[in-house]
Amino acid sequence: MDSRKAEDMLSALGDVLEEQGIGPVDIVVCGAMALLLQGIIDRPTRDIDGLGLVVEEDGSLVLRKPLVSKEFKAAVERVGSLFNEGKHWFSTPAISLHDDTELPADLVDRAQVRRYGTRLTIRLCSRPHMVCLKMWAAIARGEPDIGDLVAMKVSREEAEAAAAWCLEQDSGVLPEILAVLKEVGHGDLAERLDRDNR
Repeated sequence: MDSRKAEDMLSALGDVLEEQGIGPVDIVVCGAMALLLQGIIDRPTRDIDGLGLVVEEDGSLVLRKPLVSKEFKAAVERVGSLFNEGKHWFSTPAISLHDDTELPADLVDRAQVRRYGTRLTIRLCSRPHMVCLKMWAAIARGEPDIGDLVAMKVSREEAEAAAAWCLEQDSGVLPEILAVLKEVGHGDLAERLDRDNR
Protein backbone atom coordinates (compact mmCIF):
# COMPACT_ATOMS: atom_id res chain seq x y z
CA MET A 1 0.00 0.00 0.00
CA ASP A 2 1.48 3.35 -1.03
CA SER A 3 0.53 6.75 0.36
CA ARG A 4 -1.95 7.55 -2.40
CA LYS A 5 -3.88 4.32 -1.88
CA ALA A 6 -3.81 4.83 1.89
CA GLU A 7 -5.26 8.33 1.49
CA ASP A 8 -7.99 6.99 -0.82
CA MET A 9 -8.87 4.23 1.64
CA LEU A 10 -8.95 6.57 4.62
CA SER A 11 -11.21 8.93 2.67
CA ALA A 12 -13.49 6.00 1.84
CA LEU A 13 -13.49 4.94 5.49
CA GLY A 14 -14.49 8.45 6.48
CA ASP A 15 -17.36 8.27 4.00
CA VAL A 16 -18.55 4.91 5.39
CA LEU A 17 -18.46 6.21 8.97
CA GLU A 18 -20.49 9.22 7.85
CA GLU A 19 -22.97 7.11 5.94
CA GLN A 20 -23.51 4.71 8.84
CA GLY A 21 -23.40 7.24 11.66
CA ILE A 22 -20.36 5.66 13.32
CA GLY A 23 -18.04 7.70 15.48
CA PRO A 24 -16.57 10.23 15.50
CA VAL A 25 -13.33 8.23 15.68
CA ASP A 26 -9.97 9.85 16.50
CA ILE A 27 -6.98 7.52 16.11
CA VAL A 28 -3.21 7.87 16.46
CA VAL A 29 -1.31 6.07 13.70
CA CYS A 30 2.30 4.91 14.02
CA GLY A 31 4.42 2.53 11.93
CA ALA A 32 5.73 2.91 8.41
CA MET A 33 2.49 4.42 7.12
CA ALA A 34 2.81 7.34 9.55
CA LEU A 35 6.20 8.04 7.98
CA LEU A 36 4.98 7.42 4.44
CA LEU A 37 1.99 9.77 4.73
CA GLN A 38 4.29 12.52 6.03
CA GLY A 39 6.75 12.02 3.16
CA ILE A 40 9.55 10.94 5.51
CA ILE A 41 10.13 7.58 3.80
CA ASP A 42 8.82 6.13 0.54
CA ARG A 43 8.63 2.42 1.38
CA PRO A 44 5.16 0.97 0.74
CA THR A 45 3.72 -1.03 3.64
CA ARG A 46 1.00 -3.61 3.99
CA ASP A 47 -1.12 -1.83 6.59
CA ILE A 48 -1.89 1.20 8.70
CA ASP A 49 -0.98 0.75 12.38
CA GLY A 50 -3.46 2.16 14.89
CA LEU A 51 -1.82 2.97 18.23
CA GLY A 52 -4.91 3.96 20.18
CA LEU A 53 -7.95 6.19 20.46
CA VAL A 54 -7.69 9.85 21.34
CA VAL A 55 -10.29 10.84 23.93
CA GLU A 56 -10.93 13.95 25.99
CA GLU A 57 -10.38 13.64 29.72
CA ASP A 58 -10.53 16.62 32.10
CA GLY A 59 -10.23 19.02 29.18
CA SER A 60 -7.16 17.37 27.69
CA LEU A 61 -6.72 15.00 24.75
CA VAL A 62 -5.17 11.70 25.83
CA LEU A 63 -4.30 8.43 24.12
CA ARG A 64 -6.09 5.31 25.31
CA LYS A 65 -5.60 1.64 24.44
CA PRO A 66 -9.18 0.59 23.59
CA LEU A 67 -9.11 1.08 19.88
CA VAL A 68 -12.10 0.13 17.78
CA SER A 69 -15.75 -0.84 18.02
CA LYS A 70 -17.40 -3.69 16.13
CA GLU A 71 -19.03 -1.11 13.90
CA PHE A 72 -15.67 0.48 13.08
CA LYS A 73 -14.16 -2.94 12.33
CA ALA A 74 -17.04 -3.69 9.99
CA ALA A 75 -16.46 -0.36 8.22
CA VAL A 76 -12.75 -1.18 7.87
CA GLU A 77 -13.58 -4.58 6.38
CA ARG A 78 -16.00 -2.99 3.93
CA VAL A 79 -13.37 -0.54 2.70
CA GLY A 80 -10.76 -3.31 2.53
CA SER A 81 -13.06 -5.31 0.26
CA LEU A 82 -13.67 -2.30 -1.98
CA PHE A 83 -9.93 -1.81 -2.49
CA ASN A 84 -8.96 -5.52 -2.55
CA GLU A 85 -6.81 -5.11 0.57
CA GLY A 86 -8.60 -7.57 2.85
CA LYS A 87 -9.76 -6.79 6.37
CA HIS A 88 -6.38 -6.22 8.03
CA TRP A 89 -5.33 -3.11 6.12
CA PHE A 90 -6.03 -1.10 9.28
CA SER A 91 -4.37 -3.10 12.05
CA THR A 92 -4.19 -2.80 15.84
CA PRO A 93 -1.29 -4.95 17.16
CA ALA A 94 0.61 -1.73 17.94
CA ILE A 95 -1.69 -1.17 20.92
CA SER A 96 0.60 -3.63 22.76
CA LEU A 97 2.96 -0.65 23.12
CA HIS A 98 0.60 0.60 25.85
CA ASP A 99 1.59 -2.47 27.89
CA ASP A 100 5.29 -2.57 26.95
CA THR A 101 6.22 1.10 27.21
CA GLU A 102 5.45 4.43 28.81
CA LEU A 103 4.41 6.30 25.68
CA PRO A 104 5.59 9.95 25.49
CA ALA A 105 3.17 12.31 27.22
CA ASP A 106 3.22 14.77 24.30
CA LEU A 107 2.61 12.13 21.61
CA VAL A 108 -0.94 13.33 20.85
CA ASP A 109 -0.03 17.04 20.97
CA ARG A 110 2.84 16.69 18.50
CA ALA A 111 1.07 14.41 16.03
CA GLN A 112 0.09 15.69 12.58
CA VAL A 113 -3.70 15.86 12.33
CA ARG A 114 -5.61 14.79 9.20
CA ARG A 115 -9.38 14.67 8.90
CA TYR A 116 -11.38 12.51 6.51
CA GLY A 117 -14.90 13.85 6.57
CA THR A 118 -16.47 14.81 9.89
CA ARG A 119 -16.16 11.46 11.66
CA LEU A 120 -12.59 10.24 11.10
CA THR A 121 -9.51 11.97 12.51
CA ILE A 122 -6.08 10.42 11.97
CA ARG A 123 -3.10 11.68 13.97
CA LEU A 124 0.27 10.72 12.49
CA CYS A 125 3.01 10.28 15.09
CA SER A 126 5.62 13.03 14.84
CA ARG A 127 9.08 12.30 13.45
CA PRO A 128 10.84 12.42 16.88
CA HIS A 129 8.32 9.99 18.35
CA MET A 130 8.56 7.73 15.30
CA VAL A 131 12.36 7.55 15.75
CA CYS A 132 11.73 6.35 19.31
CA LEU A 133 9.11 3.80 18.29
CA LYS A 134 11.14 2.57 15.31
CA MET A 135 14.22 2.09 17.49
CA TRP A 136 12.13 0.19 20.05
CA ALA A 137 10.77 -2.04 17.27
CA ALA A 138 14.24 -2.51 15.77
CA ILE A 139 15.49 -3.84 19.11
CA ALA A 140 12.98 -6.68 18.88
CA ARG A 141 12.87 -7.49 15.19
CA GLY A 142 15.59 -5.66 13.28
CA GLU A 143 14.20 -5.20 9.78
CA PRO A 144 12.32 -3.43 8.34
CA ASP A 145 12.68 -0.97 11.21
CA ILE A 146 16.45 -0.56 10.90
CA GLY A 147 16.00 0.13 7.20
CA ASP A 148 13.37 2.76 8.01
CA LEU A 149 15.71 4.45 10.50
CA VAL A 150 18.44 4.51 7.84
CA ALA A 151 16.00 5.93 5.28
CA MET A 152 14.98 8.61 7.79
CA LYS A 153 18.62 9.75 8.05
CA VAL A 154 18.26 9.94 11.81
CA SER A 155 20.38 12.70 13.31
CA ARG A 156 22.69 12.18 16.28
CA GLU A 157 20.32 14.18 18.48
CA GLU A 158 17.32 12.11 17.40
CA ALA A 159 19.22 8.86 17.90
CA GLU A 160 20.40 9.93 21.35
CA ALA A 161 16.90 10.92 22.46
CA ALA A 162 15.43 7.68 21.11
CA ALA A 163 18.10 5.55 22.79
CA ALA A 164 17.46 7.33 26.10
CA TRP A 165 13.71 6.71 25.78
CA CYS A 166 14.26 3.02 25.00
CA LEU A 167 16.54 2.66 28.03
CA GLU A 168 13.85 4.27 30.20
CA GLN A 169 11.50 1.48 29.08
CA ASP A 170 13.99 -1.31 29.78
CA SER A 171 17.61 -0.77 30.81
CA GLY A 172 18.33 -4.39 29.87
CA VAL A 173 18.11 -3.65 26.14
CA LEU A 174 21.37 -1.65 26.07
CA PRO A 175 23.26 -4.25 23.97
CA GLU A 176 20.49 -4.26 21.37
CA ILE A 177 20.36 -0.45 21.33
CA LEU A 178 24.11 -0.28 20.76
CA ALA A 179 23.76 -2.69 17.82
CA VAL A 180 20.92 -0.64 16.29
CA LEU A 181 22.87 2.62 16.68
CA LYS A 182 25.81 1.10 14.82
CA GLU A 183 23.50 -0.15 12.05
CA VAL A 184 22.01 3.31 11.51
CA GLY A 185 25.34 5.11 11.35
CA HIS A 186 25.84 6.26 14.92
CA GLY A 187 28.64 3.96 16.08
CA ASP A 188 30.33 6.81 17.95
CA LEU A 189 27.21 7.36 20.00
CA ALA A 190 27.02 3.62 20.67
CA GLU A 191 30.59 3.64 21.96
CA ARG A 192 29.87 6.58 24.26
CA LEU A 193 26.72 4.97 25.65
CA ASP A 194 28.62 1.74 26.19
CA ARG A 195 31.31 3.58 28.18
CA ASP A 196 28.76 5.59 30.17
CA ASN A 197 26.81 2.48 31.18
CA ARG A 198 29.69 0.27 32.32
